[in-house]
Amino acid sequence: MQKQELRQGINDSVPIILGYLPLGLAFGVLANEVGMSIIQATVMSFLCFTGAGQYIAIGVMQAGGAVFTIIMANVLVNLRYLLFSTSMVPYLKGRVPTALGSFLSYGLTDETYAVAMKRYQDHSPTVSYIAGLNLSSHIGWVASTLLGAILGGYMSNTERLGLGFALPAMYICLLVFMIKRKSDVFVALSSALLCLVVGYFLPATMGNLFNIIIATVVAASLGMLFNERD
Repeated sequence: MQKQELRQGINDSVPIILGYLPLGLAFGVLANEVGMSIIQATVMSFLCFTGAGQYIAIGVMQAGGAVFTIIMANVLVNLRYLLFSTSMVPYLKGRVPTALGSFLSYGLTDETYAVAMKRYQDHSPTVSYIAGLNLSSHIGWVASTLLGAILGGYMSNTERLGLGFALPAMYICLLVFMIKRKSDVFVALSSALLCLVVGYFLPATMGNLFNIIIATVVAASLGMLFNERD
């Protein structure tokens, strides 16, 4: 049973890894361009494991910003994981040991969260499944970063490769898989519209940091409201 759950977790991580590949590759190349060594770029992906946060860090480094700015920006943009992890507690409580659950939650990302929550609707969570899903995804991100950092000296313009489509396409696919009711469509469209509105009215830097957080909080509140009505 444990081997089957582990295998299922690894299988479910394959689409995530395929989505991470071009993003991690591009990050490795960009990290090389701002002066990071292969080891530094790879260790950053291993320790941070946040694509959005790491790209923000690269942008701040390119602009000559301070380390404190990078840290605060990452704290703000990754606050959404507090909501993600909290929403998973009812599924994990009593089924997954707290210590192991806390350790494996290090691999929680937007993609692993969406895949895991979809599975938890029909299956009970297990340590083996979470390990297979999160650890495989983490390894995929680190490996793609390493590859990008190595090839960084040979690739000067990643935009020509069309890598930018991967992340939006993956998010759209994950969203489609999660939608089952009309209320889910309403919540998704409302959060997307709010995200665009906040990003439009706030300055570029503030908008990029706060629009996702605000939209996530509102969408989570709307989702809870609709679930209570159902």
